[in-house]
Amino acid sequence: MTHIVILAGGWGVRLWPMSTRSRPKQLLSIGGDASLLARTLVRVAPIAPPERVLAITSALLRDLMAAELAGVPDARIIGEPVGKNTAPAIALAAHILVREDPDAIMVVLPADHVIGDDKAFRDALEHAIEAASTEDALVTLGIVPTRPETEYGYIEAGDPAATEGALLVRRFTEKPDAEAARLFLHKGGYYWNSGMFVWRAERFLDAVTGLLPDVAEALGGVTADPEDAAFESQIAEYYDSVQAISVDYGVMERSDNVIVVPSDFGWDDVGAWSALGRVWEPGEDGSSVSGEAVLVDTADCIVRAESGVVAAIGVSDLVIVHTPEATLVCPRERARDVRQIVDELKRRGKW
Repeated sequence: MTHIVILAGGWGVRLWPMSTRSRPKQLLSIGGDASLLARTLVRVAPIAPPERVLAITSALLRDLMAAELAGVPDARIIGEPVGKNTAPAIALAAHILVREDPDAIMVVLPADHVIGDDKAFRDALEHAIEAASTEDALVTLGIVPTRPETEYGYIEAGDPAATEGALLVRRFTEKPDAEAARLFLHKGGYYWNSGMFVWRAERFLDAVTGLLPDVAEALGGVTADPEDAAFESQIAEYYDSVQAISVDYGVMERSDNVIVVPSDFGWDDVGAWSALGRVWEPGEDGSSVSGEAVLVDTADCIVRAESGVVAAIGVSDLVIVHTPEATLVCPRERARDVRQIVDELKRRGKW
């Protein structure tokens, strides 16, 4: 059977002050009425019901996430005692699923992405599920690029796979510089790395055994089911003993028989304020506005007003965000540096 694994442990610090410690990015209603997390769950409902959803989040966020995961059994919302990046989290999910269903197919999805076309998204997932099932491959969804983006990783595709429309992965490329990104777009055959994966859970665990033996060994100590009292202490020991490593670097980039399914369903990871200019449709002046704003002789700004009114005169290319707790102003080109503000807030004990 197909099972959904939702990764919901991040904080989305680059979207501060809209994203905060008590309201992380996946709980924001960007591009829709419901939260990103709730929309992720609804989006996959035709593929797997809530009882076949497993969510991995921070223990600090578990109660917040549970409130958004309607119908998902409480024991299937796993709180990590400490974050160790994506590979240990996905390996734990695979370990749990194989014990429940030896033939489990895993669909691994981030909780905080924007998807424009739900049906096209599900069609791409079904395509990936077919490839994972019939070719015993590790499958990823590659997004057809629309611009020379330097903030995403890329997947270089090679020869056709046995599954129609799927392609063998030649290599993964880290975030490129602007010149390389333009070359990738012009040359073709390159796709954005969406961070969405499909595989047989047992196949993934085999890859972990070969490539991340410390993770595989530590999983052997997780013998309790999530419903059991011993589970929490066992996963605490597991996370204490494994290295922090991404699934891309730890597994995907070093595996054989990796397949990409080219996809186009209006995807954006909304990783920073600059991305909101693509989600909130800009007006005639090029500014993207959410909330109430008065803009005079202002152009190409991203404006968010959660309370009151944001007013600007004679400025351009700024991010201006006002919430009841804080206000942010920065050049659009510096939007990804918002993390530095959060780091300073943490130092001051205000995060």
